Amino acid sequence: RLALRWLHHQAHRLADALDPDPHTTHLPPHALRPTPRTTEHAPTQLRFWAADSDYAEEATDRLATGYPYRFTARQGPAWYQLTARPLLIPSSSVRPPA
Repeated sequence: RLALRWLHHQAHRLADALDPDPHTTHLPPHALRPTPRTTEHAPTQLRFWAADSDYAEEATDRLATGYPYRFTARQGPAWYQLTARPLLIPSSSVRPPA
């Protein structure tokens, strides 16, 4: 669950970096220009993924059963992937002293 929470924050961070608020004061004047919207808009896909509970449930189920989870947002030739995989910690064959 912690990994997925971190991925949700990263999805928002990446979406905001790719598509910042046009009214932000952190950018120089005229740094942002409107572009035509296409069916593939990575920031929208990332924000939707982070807010959708069905995606969260699917990711949790996959990780809980030991499988990796990957979400890919696409825009033109660029692909952005959020990936999580469970860490398998081997059980120790040496028992601690009693």
